[in-house]
Amino acid sequence: MKKILLILALASTAFSCNYLSVVPPEQVDLDDMITDNATALNHLYSCYGILQVGRRIFPQTNVLGSGTDEFVQPQEWQNLASLVQYNAITPEWIDSEWPNGYDWTRLYTAIGYCNLFLKNMAETKADLDPELREQYIAEARFLKAYYHYLVLTMFGPCPIQDDFVSPNIAKEDIPGRSHFDYCVDYIVGVLDEVIQVLPALPPGPDYFGRATSIAAKAIKARLLTIAASPMWNGSFPFPSWKNEKYETPGYGLELVSHEYDPAKWTRARIAAQEALQAARDAGYTLFGNTESETLRINQNIPLPEVPGKEDTDADIDFRTRVMMLRYSVTTSPAEGNKEIIWGISKMDEQVRMASMPHYILNTDVQPNGYGAWGGLSPTLYTVQHFFTEKGLIPSEDPEFPSEAEWYTSAGMPEADIIKLNVGREPRFYAWIAFDGCEYSPVIANRKPLICHMRDPEEGGYNAQKWGTRNYCITGFLNRKLVHPNIYYTGVSNKNNAADCYYPQALVRLAELYLLMAECDAWTGNESEGLECLNEIRKRAGVPEWTQGSLSSAGKTLLDAVLEERFVELYLEGHRFYDIRRYLQGRERMSSLMGLDAVRTAPSFEEFNTPVPVPQPIQWNDRLYLMPVPATDIYSNPQMVQAPLY
Repeated sequence: MKKILLILALASTAFSCNYLSVVPPEQVDLDDMITDNATALNHLYSCYGILQVGRRIFPQTNVLGSGTDEFVQPQEWQNLASLVQYNAITPEWIDSEWPNGYDWTRLYTAIGYCNLFLKNMAETKADLDPELREQYIAEARFLKAYYHYLVLTMFGPCPIQDDFVSPNIAKEDIPGRSHFDYCVDYIVGVLDEVIQVLPALPPGPDYFGRATSIAAKAIKARLLTIAASPMWNGSFPFPSWKNEKYETPGYGLELVSHEYDPAKWTRARIAAQEALQAARDAGYTLFGNTESETLRINQNIPLPEVPGKEDTDADIDFRTRVMMLRYSVTTSPAEGNKEIIWGISKMDEQVRMASMPHYILNTDVQPNGYGAWGGLSPTLYTVQHFFTEKGLIPSEDPEFPSEAEWYTSAGMPEADIIKLNVGREPRFYAWIAFDGCEYSPVIANRKPLICHMRDPEEGGYNAQKWGTRNYCITGFLNRKLVHPNIYYTGVSNKNNAADCYYPQALVRLAELYLLMAECDAWTGNESEGLECLNEIRKRAGVPEWTQGSLSSAGKTLLDAVLEERFVELYLEGHRFYDIRRYLQGRERMSSLMGLDAVRTAPSFEEFNTPVPVPQPIQWNDRLYLMPVPATDIYSNPQMVQAPLY
């Protein structure tokens, strides 16, 4: 896909600003768009544009789906994710502040591109290769189903646009929201059809990001799991919400079913099993130490330093696993990563720039220091819910220090480290950074960087030196999705990130194991669920669960699966939906906590004091669904707004 980014960029600039305008306002003559196999492929690439270039849907910092309890960002950034956390997104605000980039509009515009492509393919008289024609049509239909899936899971029951719609359509003919289950069946039906046509694997590494049958099976399994979850399976929080005019065939004005149906979990389990088996049959495997060590040695990167870990065989194994986990989400299939099934062809720099410290090194040329933004700050809840070395949440591990001791010194050589940050699992040290830790072994011009989060001359808060936009809110920084080999040279405020090319997974094998385990938990297949769950725990380097250990810990298999999802899928765009489908908004999003890091030169005790995040965090139940832009409500007499907006 990297070869066609320019084509996609040109296509993305034509996105319209109203979801009813599904055709680009200016375009080449439709008769000239598809003349041969090459122009057909170029036209198809425009359907991929929203995923592969520009401001993407997720995962990123400035998107709706990142507004969770996982992390916060400086309020000055005014990101969409933060505005979700503040309950500050309204239909009117969208129209005035974000008319062109809002997910609802962009997704329906992308659906319009797909329908336009399919219309042109049906009408073209060009002599196209029959097999390519069939595959290109299947790819466009897959993308159309995927975009409908994104709309459905973020905005709730949605209008289905299965055919090309003229921008001159009469108002009374514009579709309204269809019943949630009807939308699910539509999307699943499209996916089932394209699965029969799409290849199991991309044609080559340069085409990573193209649709495959395994990606389609994975999205189907994910959608059916969401549809079987409490919010959409008997516990929808707004039982009186329904259409006023538009009727769905077989459902009337109703938009959501309000009775629990266990068959939905059975259906989801079958889909998850099919997706997982297909992925394994095609050669997908969890990323491991062998692949990681080859990369680390070739890139001349030392093993990371971990508090309390030395050079014994066991400690070296632990540190090797930490590095492997960093590589697991920052390497491509061409580098031996057989875990990533489908995703964005090139990782956007926004996440890594937001994650890396604002101070990394200084030189005589730039004595104030070179660095990034240093503002993507994991919450205290995130830090507290990665596991200990025993594979338990710290508050539930009898061998871990008591909560009263968490924020006291651990007595490490690096004196800033607190007890909460010692004795944790490998994923914690792979993906979370904290005061006193080594952020990376090579990031400071091939030398390590120690995070001094209290020092106003280095990583600490200092508005006069670093400005009022580049600061850490919670005392913790993110390391996930930051390539291990990124480093600043000191020549200018540039890094070698362009040389650290890697994709961003939208689907990876680890998620399929966890989907399977979750469905098993709901359908009573405990032993099979434990096997899938333990595949993830084994790779993570924590003890496997047994039925006996779950019982001793007072947990169900579902408890364990959801805890594992939080850790394994951290920062990958899943948490937004997990909170909502399990109706945990008020519990998880009403108050977010961090350390007292937004102060200049705090003492050790001041810094290591848990405090509410100094932002207007609040939850309202309307946040279970995102709002539709006000203009689209006014333009479509069949459309009803999401509840409470």
